[in-house]
Amino acid sequence: MDIEVYKEAISNADLAFSNGKYENAVTWYDKALAEAPQDEYALSKAGTALVSMNKFDEAFGYFQRAVEADPENGDNVFNLANAYFFSGDIPQAIENYTKAEMLKCSDDVKARIYYQLALMCGIKQDYKSALINYEKYEAADPTGQAALDTDLIADKVNIYVQLEDFDNAIKYTLKWLNLSPAELRCYIIYFNLVMATEDFAKASSILDDAMKFAVNTPEEKYAVDLSRANWYVNAAGSSLDDGSFQQKAYDLMNELIVSEVGTPDQKNELVLALGEVCIAMNKIDEAIGLMEMLTEKPEEAAPAPAVPAEQRDLSPEEMDAMMTADMAAMEQKVASGEISEDIGDNVPVNYDENGLPVRDYPDGMFEDEDGFKMPELKGVDMEKLMQEDDEAEKAAQEEFRARVGFMLLTCYAYKEDYNKTLYYARQIKDTPNNVYYSFFGRYSEAFAMMQLAKKGEGFTKEEADRKYAQEISFFRSEMLKANENSAYALVFRTRMYAEQGKFTKAEELAELMGDSEKAALAEYIAQCKAELEKQES
Repeated sequence: MDIEVYKEAISNADLAFSNGKYENAVTWYDKALAEAPQDEYALSKAGTALVSMNKFDEAFGYFQRAVEADPENGDNVFNLANAYFFSGDIPQAIENYTKAEMLKCSDDVKARIYYQLALMCGIKQDYKSALINYEKYEAADPTGQAALDTDLIADKVNIYVQLEDFDNAIKYTLKWLNLSPAELRCYIIYFNLVMATEDFAKASSILDDAMKFAVNTPEEKYAVDLSRANWYVNAAGSSLDDGSFQQKAYDLMNELIVSEVGTPDQKNELVLALGEVCIAMNKIDEAIGLMEMLTEKPEEAAPAPAVPAEQRDLSPEEMDAMMTADMAAMEQKVASGEISEDIGDNVPVNYDENGLPVRDYPDGMFEDEDGFKMPELKGVDMEKLMQEDDEAEKAAQEEFRARVGFMLLTCYAYKEDYNKTLYYARQIKDTPNNVYYSFFGRYSEAFAMMQLAKKGEGFTKEEADRKYAQEISFFRSEMLKANENSAYALVFRTRMYAEQGKFTKAEELAELMGDSEKAALAEYIAQCKAELEKQES
């Protein structure tokens, strides 16, 4: 071996590599290998340069040669595993990371094995295993820097949110914030997590700190103002509210909507949120106007669909028998523990987007110090993934339209415009992936038909009664499924009995609810009784 030729080749190769001239670097590493064919350093660096150019098949050759040069060196096997990882061949990557862990590795590589395994556990959404591997990574890291890695901490925050462990999510967000006090994203995430606990004083303080330490651009101020508007809405009526929070939310949202800053999606969400504030402030016509900014105005209400032949009127005797059977079945399920006695507590909670960090799997999943990014995963149907992305986007658009329709339905029901209530109820009842909207649409359709029948507009009392019987039967069936939707079905069924003047049945069903839901239904039943007495007097 000509040692001088070797040294010059390595020096030139390393310089080219550091400047991102990877193809040139490989040429010089090859010259070094001509002098020392089993040189592990040159083989590993050449393979790394080829990976950076996505030339994985060539890279595998260099890494495999390094492994053959010293089969007991775990670092070489780790490099080969990385090449498989970046190529997207996850099974081969896992196999070789496992081999490397069993061999003698440098301390740095030993730690990075666990980091890579944590990332792969995240890909398959095995969050508990990802946390364990992150813990191993931190324990094996000889420098102690792993515990200070804000990207790792951000991943942990996301994992704890996925696991619904919000105490740890807040703990690691605060740690992240302490390490990156000028990073606005930390404040926004921390704010949203604290808001979920309804600690409004703390949440306000977080926004104040964000304005002091992390806002440097109009876009960043806009993000904080969005959160502040959210704070006013949710803190309205709390002990902190001096009576002005709704108005402040209203004023701030109006400013943000016309601001030059902000994306179209942010503006659309703002309009929707402002509509909710308008309803709370009894600005119903303004709320309708806002919603019509987001969708076309409805055409004339469609005629009522024909009642399917298989649906038939239920006699009072059949309705009584149905009620008796329901009560017996529900009591049996409560006694067996299949349904909580406080069925109202089973209502699922929905969470809005809160800016939590989510890794973009599989694209852009990982970038190391050399700028390598993982391409498409082998063994994954990318066409299927793209189709799923399209479907997810379509579902998001449908959900947004449903939210707008729900708002309009609420507004028109409040205004007692039952033709338009009927129009939007029929849209909302077909909402996919949102049971509450669907149930509310079915209930509202029956309610609007009943009110129109009372006015002699478009429906007879018999048609309205038939519709009520159909929906009561539907909610009965859903209620007896004893799942997370049962509470919704129970509420609507109870209301419909009260609206028909069947107060004993309504009161018996209300007894199955939790205390707060029971009180609200009792109040509604009392209102229905008072209205009936007024009509009869």
